[in-house]
Amino acid sequence: MSTTRQGDGKTGIRVLWNPNSGSKGGIPTNSATRETLLDLMSRHGLGSELQETATEDEALAATREAVSQGYRIVVAAGGDGSIGLVGRVLLGTETALGILPLGSVMNIPRMLDLPRDLEGAAAVLQAGQVRTIDVGQADDRVFFEAGSVGLHAAISRWVAKVDEGHYEAIIRAIIAAFRYRPSRMTVELDGGRIIERRALLVVVANGPFMGAGFRVAPDASIDDGLFDVRVFLHYSKRELIRHFISIAFGRRAYVPHTLTERASKVRISGPSPLPARADDEDLGRTPVTFRVRAGALRVIAPEHSNPAD
Repeated sequence: MSTTRQGDGKTGIRVLWNPNSGSKGGIPTNSATRETLLDLMSRHGLGSELQETATEDEALAATREAVSQGYRIVVAAGGDGSIGLVGRVLLGTETALGILPLGSVMNIPRMLDLPRDLEGAAAVLQAGQVRTIDVGQADDRVFFEAGSVGLHAAISRWVAKVDEGHYEAIIRAIIAAFRYRPSRMTVELDGGRIIERRALLVVVANGPFMGAGFRVAPDASIDDGLFDVRVFLHYSKRELIRHFISIAFGRRAYVPHTLTERASKVRISGPSPLPARADDEDLGRTPVTFRVRAGALRVIAPEHSNPAD
């Protein structure tokens, strides 16, 4: 872990740079260097404390140290994985999460209505507006985007292999999607509400986006203390293809057969165990319970964002 430190006490900002961020399928999607980041930080009054954190352990240690030393902001310069890693350490602390987006999809910045370009993101950090946002929890796993049960969880392992450069996994993912059949699910919501339906997929969304920028819950808000619970019912193969094409990369969804509820606690079960996930983590199989941790994280972001527009 290499570090550049000057003027730390003046800004109270530590920038953690993941040099491995910004690739999809093994193809680089950004060209940030130490020099470009230091120049950006200097021009936007963000100090010059830049730490290269090439491993998860380095990022965790650097974040914990910053919290213990009373830093105002820890900036994750990386993709959604890096942002989530830093954000989990900052939960419930006075240290705010800042973001310099260097990843390929960037669902979390999308949900916060943050600029995707570094100049714009640095200007937001310079403005220093603090918001509090919700996170989700499934057992001991914290997530920022969404939990899911059913189809998405079943094919995600193949999608992860595509991200690693194993392009043959695309075919396996497509085959798995077309072979998957709706299953009986019981979705229990707070307030005694129960949905019992045969469904392809249930998404418990903290914000609008998940996966490859899929806008699965267009109206979900990351700071309202509630999940948007989306129950995707039976789709024909044609409808399934059209739906996933329509919601990719943040576009508005074509949704022929979907129920939507809002809740702060969701338990999903069924007669047969079904695959479950939260963000990019495997949760095993149902039953699974998702809970909102309202206002658990301080972030540097515009106060009034509406990324679903």
